[in-house]
Amino acid sequence: MRLPNNILCRIAPLAILIPLAACSTTSEPNMRPTIIPTFAPVRPPVDAALADPCISAAASKYFLTENHITAVDAEPIGGGVNQVRLRADIRDAMCTVTDKGKVRSIVDTMPKSADQVAAEEAAAAKKTAVQAAPVQKSKKKS
Repeated sequence: MRLPNNILCRIAPLAILIPLAACSTTSEPNMRPTIIPTFAPVRPPVDAALADPCISAAASKYFLTENHITAVDAEPIGGGVNQVRLRADIRDAMCTVTDKGKVRSIVDTMPKSADQVAAEEAAAAKKTAVQAAPVQKSKKKS
């Protein structure tokens, strides 16, 4: 009795793949590095009465939406005044706010890069050049 040719065509590829599968399954330990999760320290959330005015003021200062600004930490400095640390996109800032929600100041706490300084100088030079140049009146053709 002879096996049909169809069955041999189906078994032959499996016979080739079985040794390959045996080589890939070994009892050796996994040599890939194990990723251990790291956790940030748990901080209490910043009071919304302090964070919201600071976030609104920072949004107008940095020309960002309020979604890109987060309040990281708050600490009282005395006399009803608090300091709120903000993370505005990629910059860090310190907001000084009263207990009633009045923002006194927003100060950058990150140094500026050289390209930021150059861009601000170019903008200031352009602004003074525009203010110094007199505006010419156009003459009407009659």
